[in-house]
Amino acid sequence: MDYIHKNAKSFYFKGNNIGFLLIHGFTGSAAVMRPLGEYLNNKGFTVKGVLLKGHGTNLSELEKTKWKDWIASAEREYINLKQKCKKIILIGVSMGGVIALNLASKLEVDSTICISTPIKIKNKQAKYAPILKFHKKYLKKPKINNKYLSEYCIGYEKTPVSKISDVLRLIRATKWRLKKVKVPILLIQSNNDNTIDKKSIEYIYDKVNSEIRKVVFLEKGGHLATIGEEKDKLYREIYTFIKQIDI
Repeated sequence: MDYIHKNAKSFYFKGNNIGFLLIHGFTGSAAVMRPLGEYLNNKGFTVKGVLLKGHGTNLSELEKTKWKDWIASAEREYINLKQKCKKIILIGVSMGGVIALNLASKLEVDSTICISTPIKIKNKQAKYAPILKFHKKYLKKPKINNKYLSEYCIGYEKTPVSKISDVLRLIRATKWRLKKVKVPILLIQSNNDNTIDKKSIEYIYDKVNSEIRKVVFLEKGGHLATIGEEKDKLYREIYTFIKQIDI
């Protein structure tokens, strides 16, 4: 299989019997989670970075997939990681956070961490995707000039409009499952996130049934906070949370 970049591939870092499953977002790749995975592995944990079906290769592959394929990709990696580790923590960024919530509602996990997770999307055009796809096939993304980001913000340069509907279906399907999420949960959102409405984090916080719920706001993390300006703070917050809940 041909990948956009070597960092786009899934990755596995062996550590102790506590496993982290890292899930990237829509049109992205495992690369956006790799620096976080390296940080957690340096702390002694086992880490698996998922590459969702249709991602990290070419747009035609993505256009063949549906939202249930993305969940299935993550669930397969969960099953593999569960065979190696005693405890499992899910971490998702953007749409990956929605997938993490969906899995946490039905699988045996020990904690869930959601970063920049969409319930409400700022772009008002998103809800018109089922109609817009007949008039426009792709939406272009801004180019990245930052050298560091170019190594880790690996994904498609365009967004297939037809697949936005699948993202919205995934969100709707997961909203109804939030009450089944009962494990400790950490929700992280950047104040300068131009993609996700802040009401998303409030909605998730109110709907889950987790006894332990924590919210962290970043000032300059951006939407892809795992590789953003405050990534080091984000990593520390995750590690502190895991230590506090005594996983």
